[in-house]
Amino acid sequence: MAVAEAGPAADRAGEAARLMASGGNDVVVRLKGIGKVYASGALQVTALADIDLEVRRGEMVAITGPSGSGKSTLMNVLGCLDRPTAGVYELGGRNVARMGDDDLAAMRNRFLGFIFQNYNLLPLQSAQQNVELPLIYRGMSGRARREAARAALAAVGLSDRTHHRPAELSGGQQQRVAIARALAAQPEVLLGDEPTGNLDTHTGSDIMALIQRLNEQGLTVIMVTHDPRIARHCRRVVSVTDGRIVSDEAVTDRLMAEAGATAQVSA
Repeated sequence: MAVAEAGPAADRAGEAARLMASGGNDVVVRLKGIGKVYASGALQVTALADIDLEVRRGEMVAITGPSGSGKSTLMNVLGCLDRPTAGVYELGGRNVARMGDDDLAAMRNRFLGFIFQNYNLLPLQSAQQNVELPLIYRGMSGRARREAARAALAAVGLSDRTHHRPAELSGGQQQRVAIARALAAQPEVLLGDEPTGNLDTHTGSDIMALIQRLNEQGLTVIMVTHDPRIARHCRRVVSVTDGRIVSDEAVTDRLMAEAGATAQVSA
């Protein structure tokens, strides 16, 4: 899905590409001593404390924990949607926690893809238009956007749904559109926030099969989930409690999802 870029957004994306390439090893995400404190008047709430985490290219990592554990805050930091109040966040070898807004936006737009529990699709736009939307901010031409969107929709099995609006799609199809939207920008890391949370078991399995296939093709995946079974589809599980990592383990009884059914395999 190679596409041409032009304009200021392309310049920022090119700079972000240079920054990412300068990392020098296969660690794509490194957190060191990350903390996040929210202040409300005299009250301070610690959401994250002393988080150390490394994710290498091609890994598929689940972040789990009970409600209020800090896993969503951690995902927001990883997605460059929120800045930590302490520590270092290196994305491709650069400390994005201290980047200016323009560079941070370039890194987020060029190297991170997002899928959410609620799909976040524009209801009056077609599937193709929804996929094209983030590409507009990269300065891509209309033709390049359309080609990238069609290729991404084909990759998730929705070539015949390009002109359908979200209301004309099932929940699983809407999540596939959201995944296509993330893929169209060819991200280095795919971030998922409860990507199967609004889906039935059968459809959730289809989505996990798709995400696993993308990971097998080399895409780095980090996802938040409260569901232990969904976490077992990943290669590694990081558990968070009270804003701290309490365990970080490889999955030895990994589940492989396929067409609505899961088959257990050894890691």
